[in-house]
Amino acid sequence: MAKRVLVVTNEILADANEVPEAIRPLFDEAEEVYVVAPALTTWLQWVASDVDHARVSADERLQTVFDHMHAGGLEPAGTVGSENQVTAIADALAKFDADLIVLRLHAPGSEGENWREHQIAKNVRGHFDVPTIVFYFDEHGHVVGRDEA
Repeated sequence: MAKRVLVVTNEILADANEVPEAIRPLFDEAEEVYVVAPALTTWLQWVASDVDHARVSADERLQTVFDHMHAGGLEPAGTVGSENQVTAIADALAKFDADLIVLRLHAPGSEGENWREHQIAKNVRGHFDVPTIVFYFDEHGHVVGRDEA
């Protein structure tokens, strides 16, 4: 099992007091967990270089994930990351030598999916030599898929 887990979170979970059962085993074995919440801009915000709202939203998402993990007995560290998720991961890996990346993404085609999530798993696997597991969440915050390709 991975000892140093980097979590990239693009969504909020259904239950504010629980780490999803599908993900929990990855954290139970980890010695350290680092969470990055990318500032997910809309296409229009990106064009206008308006990232303020996205950063506030990412900070709220990060705090919610911390609350979930604290309720489960975990003590993660983390930060709000760049709107470019590959850059956000590279920045995190410069500080935190992860041996597993966990991507928490919206399900493809779901209402909450951000345009920056398209192809992100493929891009992350192509840029970093770190095993990557993807968990997909529906609009209600429930795990609906997993990809370890």
